[in-house]
This record gives sequence, structure tokens and C-alpha cells, in this order.
Amino acid sequence: MASRRLVALCGAAIAIVASAQAPPATLGWRDCGNGTQCAVMTVPVDWADPRGPRTGIDVVRVPAKDPARRVGTVIANLGAGNSTSSIVGPRPPQIQSWLDGLTARLDVVVFDPRGLGRKPLDCPRPAASVVGLVRHQDKAGWQAQARENAAYDAGCKQAAGPAFAGLNSWQIAHDLDAIRAAVGEKKLRYFGNSYGTTYGQAYAELFGERLHSMYLDGVADHTQVRLTDWLTNYALVQEGQLLRFRDWCDRTPSCALHGQDAAKVWDDIVARAPIPAGDLFAGALVGMSPPSWPALARAIAKARAGDASDFRTVLRFPPNGPTGHVQSATLCHDFMPKLPTYEEFLGIERRLKAVAPRYGWIEGRFELGRCVGISGEPAYPPRPLSAPHAPPVLVAIGQLDNNTNYLGAARVAAQFPKAHVVWHGDGHAATLLNNTCLRKHSNAYLIDGTLPAVGAQCPGELIRP
Repeated sequence: MASRRLVALCGAAIAIVASAQAPPATLGWRDCGNGTQCAVMTVPVDWADPRGPRTGIDVVRVPAKDPARRVGTVIANLGAGNSTSSIVGPRPPQIQSWLDGLTARLDVVVFDPRGLGRKPLDCPRPAASVVGLVRHQDKAGWQAQARENAAYDAGCKQAAGPAFAGLNSWQIAHDLDAIRAAVGEKKLRYFGNSYGTTYGQAYAELFGERLHSMYLDGVADHTQVRLTDWLTNYALVQEGQLLRFRDWCDRTPSCALHGQDAAKVWDDIVARAPIPAGDLFAGALVGMSPPSWPALARAIAKARAGDASDFRTVLRFPPNGPTGHVQSATLCHDFMPKLPTYEEFLGIERRLKAVAPRYGWIEGRFELGRCVGISGEPAYPPRPLSAPHAPPVLVAIGQLDNNTNYLGAARVAAQFPKAHVVWHGDGHAATLLNNTCLRKHSNAYLIDGTLPAVGAQCPGELIRP
């Protein structure tokens, strides 16, 4: 990984110089309904070779409600998958209210990363199930997962053609700067949610002097060099999540395990194994997200009574479908360009079981299952964050966020020289899901530059019985 990191660092310097030679990106806006304007921006596949092959990215704008009060543009990415479809198509109420708050004074421009968008690149085959290594915990299962992911990766590379070489967040950060220039902003206001925070970290490193403000929620940690350390943070948070689920159940009369130690009941059904342990853990990975806690409690209660079917039917990841998209490949290029062998992973797993023996250790299999068999190139390997020229960045961190775990988010925030952190009592993507306290802080910061007081916190608002 050291050699790849050196290449990335050298490439960063080259691209900053070379990007000035690229044809300026433009946005030809057209009306696309629902109060939106759409455009496709053409950018270099590789910003280090700005005269080489080109690719397109989808961009959608929602103009400020009152042009006379408009103070600028905020550019946003809402996380893994297609961000623009939730703006152009029927809007969830939470997205509508988020837009309403920002468009009081700002244009909101939402972009999709390469290969996604309203007409995403379809890979001929889906990636393997994200819980494949959870369900099949032997070497044969590892090898089968790797074969499926390799076939997916090869299909994506063939379908994407030259554009495949640009599928990482280093390139996407350059795209983000091109959007900033095309909408006429000297400095970038940025809202990044979930995977969008990876683009934000890359932008702050590459173009920190061009930042006006940056709000990050559900922060993915792209700063942890050692895979074992990265996985350990996930394992520790997931282990703690079992206890937080227990505490929620204890104080919530409608919980199916109210009045009992829900964590101990979980231990008991794992020990009794009413269905294969891999199926129990696969279901629990869905159920341990706070919005699914009621369903997890019911599944555990039913399993104790002899019916564990909810772990296979109710608590399940949606199927990948007949084809896949490139997001899985991009994640692996960004976070895991060098993967362990099966034997090396068993050593990692022993360490995870030592620190998170009840439940959290399963995160190693979950995270590696996404990427086993996927090629390391193009690579944007994790490294410590260096953004000395960035202005104060506002970071929201959820005490219940086990998706982009809060230990990693705090690690990222600590590496921004002027970060302000707002801890809150909800889980992943709470700003978009309408934690009103976070909305108040993020809107004030992005519109007026007003930062919350040091040590500000927001209560949990989103967990329902």
C-alpha cells in the first residue's frame, strides 16, 4: 500500500496543476420537473490526464425560493447510490423539508458520483451478497464470495470502458471542484452525507483553500491506514450497539423484550442456534440499526419461542437484483485496495473476537464481504487527513451510528484543524432524516456561516417505539 500511497500523493500534485489545462466544465441546465433543473457535466476520466477520455456526471439544481435573498449555492451529495433521483422524482418528506430549509437563501445543487445518476451504469452481474461471508464462514465460502465479486468487478470494468479508471473519490473531489466553478462560486459550500463525506475529505485535502464551509454527517473514516484498526472501530461500536439496543428495550414498554435483558436473550439464542448462526448474525446486522430495533426485538422474542424465521425474512438486506452498479467497486477502491488473504483475515478476526466477542466481531466479515475478489485499481487508499487550509468544518456525529461508526467519525473530525463537532443522540444520516436540532445548526452554518457553540449537542429525535 505504501507505493500506491506515494503514487496518489504525487498524482494529487500533478492533477492540481494539470486540471487548469482541462477544458472548463459547463452546465447546460434544462427544466426536469418538480422545480428542478438538470444537467450532465462532462469531466476527464482522470484529472491527471485532463485531455484524455471523458465521462459524464448527473447534476440537479433546486433554485433559491427568493432570488433577492439568495447568498450562494450549496453543493451536496446524499450518500451511496443515486442522490439526484430523490430530488427529481417523488421526494420523501424528509428530503423536501431539508430542501425547504436551505433554499430559503441558497441554490441547492445535488450531484451523483461517476457511474451512478438517473441513468446509472449497470454492471452485467451484481456483487456478491454483502452478508455472504457472514453466512458462510469457512474457506470455501470465502473463495465463493471472491469469485462472485471478481465476476461483478470484471463486468463493471467491461461495461464502463475507459471510465472505470476514474472510479474513486480522488477523482470525484476534482469533479466537485469543477461543479463549484461551473455554478460560479469562488468558494465551495458543501453538504456531505454518509459516502458523500469521503468526497468531502478528499476535497478538503486537495482544495482546502477553496472551501467556504463544509458540513459532514455520517462520516466515513478514510484516514485509517491499517485495516485491522479500521475494522476494530466497527467491531467496538457494534458491540456497544447491542447494549444500547438492550437499554432502549428496557425503557420502552412496547419493546417485545421489555423487562428483560435483551442482550442476554440474544446471547441465549446464539448459543441455542435455532437456525445457523450466520443467518442470525446476518439478520442482526439489519436489526441493529436503530430504526429496526422494534423488529429486532420481535425477531429475538420469536426465536426464543422456537421461530427464528424473522431473521431470514423480516431482517434481511434487499437482494442486489439482476445487475449491479459501480458503488460497491468504488467503495473497495477507496477503502480496501489491498485485501488480506483468508489466512490473514482469520488472524484479524481473532483480534476482533477478543475485543468484541458477543456481536461486534461479525463486522470484519460484513465489511470484507463487500470487497473480497475486487481488484485494487484504481486505488485511493486511506491515509491521515491533511487539510491545513480548510476553514472550520462542522461535523455531526451520532451516538447510535453503527453504519459509519462514530469512533471513525470522531477520528476524522479530530484531524480537521478547526473542526466543530455536534454529537447527537440519533444514528446514521440524522440530518437528512430530520433531526430538527441538527437542521438548525447545519442551515445556520451553511447559509450564514454561524457555528454552534463549542460542546453543543443535539438530543435523539428519530427512534420510535
